[in-house]
Amino acid sequence: MDGDDQMPEQAGTETQGSGDVPAARHAIVGEFSQGGDFLSSIVAGLLLGLLADHFLNTRPVFVIFGIVAGFSIGFYKLWLASAVLEREAERLRGR
Repeated sequence: MDGDDQMPEQAGTETQGSGDVPAARHAIVGEFSQGGDFLSSIVAGLLLGLLADHFLNTRPVFVIFGIVAGFSIGFYKLWLASAVLEREAERLRGR
């Protein structure tokens, strides 16, 4: 095999510090992904609360519970994501 038969790099595998557009796009999408995950937890709690209140004829009880549960789950997901970033930062510092 000569040098021309090498496999091309996969798109989007660049590191964040390389200045490439896919890496920058990944950093931006990653930021919005965490925010969207947080917001979707709140909306899911709200919708489930509305549904429970509708079927059980208890107007604000489950909506409030659903919103509080959505915030709690959303913050927990953000905490897990930050823990992953912390471990990655520690791993990179250890090199």
